[in-house]
Amino acid sequence: MNELKEKIFCFDTSVFTSLNRIHNIIPIQDFWKMLEKLFKSDKIISHKYVFDEIKPGDFIGKWIQDKEQYFIGVTDKQFQNVEKILQRFPDFIDSEKEKNQADPWVIALAMEKSEENLFGKNTVVYVVSQEKISSTKKIPAVCKAFNIDHLNLEAFLKDNRMRFGIIES
Repeated sequence: MNELKEKIFCFDTSVFTSLNRIHNIIPIQDFWKMLEKLFKSDKIISHKYVFDEIKPGDFIGKWIQDKEQYFIGVTDKQFQNVEKILQRFPDFIDSEKEKNQADPWVIALAMEKSEENLFGKNTVVYVVSQEKISSTKKIPAVCKAFNIDHLNLEAFLKDNRMRFGIIES
């Protein structure tokens, strides 16, 4: 018998940036309630470095301010995974930047959660980003190299039966 897999979505900063743009065009309050529900039920996770990258002044920065507990900090396993990622993709981050860059940590978090799920849990972990699939140096390429599933925001919304649009009456 084929059981349905539970899904965990690991958000990159680019998703929050896109959601902020959507909110500025179509401010749908129910959507934000649904998103918060997914955070509370551990269906959406993200990394502390993503939280740190979000600008505090705009809508998404204000919305996320009291949700820091949903953003997971660095673990030893993630640190090991980031080392593997950067060995294989040395241009994945800008070595000139002094602050931590979230992208490798988001993938390392997804790898960590995927490894945890190998032991009896029926879960699949997706990294969700808005980066182009065609790039050989961005999140989708790194996810593919490490056998981590990747979705863009549109696919995430579709998978969770969410959509934005104008409804004619």
